[in-house]
Amino acid sequence: MTAGSRGDAGRASGRAVPRRADAVRNEAAIAEAAMRVLADRPGASMAEIAEASGLGRATLYRHFRSRGDLVRAIQRQALEAASDAIAACCLDAHPAPHALRRAVEALVGVGDRYRVLGREASLDPLMLERQQSVAHPLLETIRRGQRRGELRGDVSAAWVLASMGSLLVLALREIGAGRLAPDDAAAVVTATLLEGVAATAS
Repeated sequence: MTAGSRGDAGRASGRAVPRRADAVRNEAAIAEAAMRVLADRPGASMAEIAEASGLGRATLYRHFRSRGDLVRAIQRQALEAASDAIAACCLDAHPAPHALRRAVEALVGVGDRYRVLGREASLDPLMLERQQSVAHPLLETIRRGQRRGELRGDVSAAWVLASMGSLLVLALREIGAGRLAPDDAAAVVTATLLEGVAATAS
């Protein structure tokens, strides 16, 4: 059986076909170059991105047929990084307010690295579905805090989560504009969020 027929058989059976290590490295190099170039020149062409990656246009187009494909690949990377960052916070091991502080600190770091995505098109439906899945542990943490009286219960958990996301986006824009220091961003977001949803003493 040839390598191609093995790959076809794997796809037909539903098994994931391992990707070549050089293909994975090339895609990572292209994505890194794209983030650097687009951060400096939002209108940069695919040719400029290919040059910055050091791999050439032929290799770039072999992996990404369009700028949209490349941006979606970076979006997937960003969501995977956000998911890993949230998991590393061990949210269940902390009271909800502290868990949310940890998550905000972690997500500011991820967002700053992928800040260039803020200038690109909005997420497509599949990406939005993945985003909701990534954010689910945060939603459950907010609900837990409300049940235990650590967070206000008269504001929906979904609204608190949406507010957290909006504040993170705003903080990243302020960092990009030079009006907010990256080291201060998490504290600003956390203070704005938690002082608005913290349970009041009776």
